[in-house]
Amino acid sequence: MISAEGDHPLRPAPRWAWMGAAACAALVALDLGPGSLNGDRVASNVAGTLALAPTLTGIGGSRRHVVAVGVLATALAVLLCLVDGVPLVTGLVRCGVVAVATAVVAVVAGARQRQLAQLQDRRQAARTLQAAMLTELPQPDHLQLASRYLPASSGDQVGGDWYDALVDAGGSTVLVIGDVVGHDIRAAATMGQVRAVLRTCAVQGDQLPSQVLTSTERSLEHLGLDVLASATVVRIDQSPAEAERGLRRITWSSAGHPPPILVVPGPGAPGSAGRAPAVQARVLRHGGDCDVAAAAGPPGHGSADVLLGVGSQTGRVDHSCQVPPGATLLLYTDGLVERRDADLDAGTEALCRVLEAEASRELEDLLDVGLRQLVGAGHGDDVAVLAVRAHREDGPRPPEAGPPHGAGPVDADELPPVPDVPTLSAR
Repeated sequence: MISAEGDHPLRPAPRWAWMGAAACAALVALDLGPGSLNGDRVASNVAGTLALAPTLTGIGGSRRHVVAVGVLATALAVLLCLVDGVPLVTGLVRCGVVAVATAVVAVVAGARQRQLAQLQDRRQAARTLQAAMLTELPQPDHLQLASRYLPASSGDQVGGDWYDALVDAGGSTVLVIGDVVGHDIRAAATMGQVRAVLRTCAVQGDQLPSQVLTSTERSLEHLGLDVLASATVVRIDQSPAEAERGLRRITWSSAGHPPPILVVPGPGAPGSAGRAPAVQARVLRHGGDCDVAAAAGPPGHGSADVLLGVGSQTGRVDHSCQVPPGATLLLYTDGLVERRDADLDAGTEALCRVLEAEASRELEDLLDVGLRQLVGAGHGDDVAVLAVRAHREDGPRPPEAGPPHGAGPVDADELPPVPDVPTLSAR
């Protein structure tokens, strides 16, 4: 994002004017020095080469910088011709070269400034549009939600990655992470359409995540939208029996998206015996499988994870498990774990290691530290991250979770069934 002077590598900068002035000084010294030594000042005259000064300034300076340096260079060219005794016609030609070069470079610099202004306006408009489509997160009950979005460090600095979170009509918390192919303004516009349709389908409530994805795909097909996107939908709810045990249930379905990661605290209380409890970061693959090194899933389930836009007749699968208090669920796009020199599995393992090492941090700090370690300053793809932490319910909502809002009571009797419910309690 171009938000401050000098952020963009081609933005006009005053240092280029100083470089042009320094070039003028160097050329004047070059003219006067050899001329004094060999006595032939006409032969050593370099007035014409002073055109290099405005040309150098034009590489990164503004039109005003070029004109200022060009006027200085032309004046010095005239002065050198007079001092060196250059014939009138030859002096006029050499000084004319400097003046013409200044005019041409000034025109080019002005055109570049206009193009940069248009690029800045385009990027700012796109970033504003994308920011408007990124959800203000609810904070239901004892759940704490946090998110981050990083645009690609090149191109339009916008893209098709998005996250969403809402409390549906049945009171369940629904999380969405998705990625439309591409990271430009067109991808961002397509993302807005997919997000709006999926959000409309999800907010109705009483639906499994697989049903939300299927409804979304059918709606996109009926609307005639040519879309290719990955997405994961997660529903968080709690039955009375689970509430008594302090557990929550997550149910998720994926459309070709990287699997969520669940960070589960180990036994004991934080800080007991002077040590933090062991933490396990588990990749939620098919059927509630949380082993990072495990296979992608049981045979026959791969077809259920195809991208949105491939075909609305695809049968999608739900997976479900219970999570203990203190657990953190992380949804992310592939920009967080994908690297040119490593595959996705290696990136996912690196993410798990970071989450395990930094799990004791507050949720907002955890996201900041994780992004800093995994992404850094330069990244070629968009990155969207959505995290939820399940705080204990046997006390008031902790201050670090912020004030609750956007929540509704869950009527467990009205919840749709889930296929399987393995427990991810601390071991």
